[in-house]
Amino acid sequence: MAYLKWPLIVTAVGLVLSGWLGWATEHSLSGVFAFLLIGSVLATLEISLSFDNAIVNANKLVEMTPVWRQRFLTWGILIAVFGMRIVFPLAIVAIFAQVNPIEAMRLALAEPDQYSAIIGDAHGPIAAFGGTFLMMVALKFFLDEDKSIDWIGLLERRLRRIGSVRGFEIAFVLSIVVIISRYLAPERQAAFLLSAVMGLLIFTLVDGLGTFLDRSASSMAQLGAKGGLGAFLYLEVLDASFSFDGVIGAFALTTNILLIAIGLGIGAM
Repeated sequence: MAYLKWPLIVTAVGLVLSGWLGWATEHSLSGVFAFLLIGSVLATLEISLSFDNAIVNANKLVEMTPVWRQRFLTWGILIAVFGMRIVFPLAIVAIFAQVNPIEAMRLALAEPDQYSAIIGDAHGPIAAFGGTFLMMVALKFFLDEDKSIDWIGLLERRLRRIGSVRGFEIAFVLSIVVIISRYLAPERQAAFLLSAVMGLLIFTLVDGLGTFLDRSASSMAQLGAKGGLGAFLYLEVLDASFSFDGVIGAFALTTNILLIAIGLGIGAM
């Protein structure tokens, strides 16, 4: 129970902050409940996507010396929580809304109406980016031939047979993107398509990086046994690549960077 003390405290504080943020933003009980729901979903999303990360990290941490293990569990967690869950969402908002990250944070805190207007204009591209990435994550999970347990047995077995066709996931996602873009105003189609392709590209790069790091595990294990900086950096890059799923997928649910930071922060703890 002692291990759950701080995670439970962080969860309670995070949910209270989510509700308060909903009231401050929407000025209604429906806003409070909506933000609580989204915050809870974000936390659940982060937890579900972090299981594999935790297992991989644990396997590597066992091989590290106590000094470097403690450094990763302190510095590494701070970098993962504040870097990937706060700085990275700000960077995404800054890119799509075409403002600098500091200005994005200032607008979110001091001028929520203007921030909402800017994000409203950029909502389509952000949703396309996050939605495409998250769709690829889901397809990779359901089409995984090495998966031993199916949630929806009959459907997943059929999907795996179809998914054995090379490039099926990419073709399927791009087809959905093209169909959706046909229903958008002509002036919004280019930005939507470009953002969706960027989401697909980022997924491919992150997935490839994860595969590369996984294949390098044996050499990194030797570094970990020596307690070197190499193993620490390896775990940091690996942790960041795992975190992409939750952060980018969060933008498919909300563009409020404070709510994203709170929800993902709960899950990360």
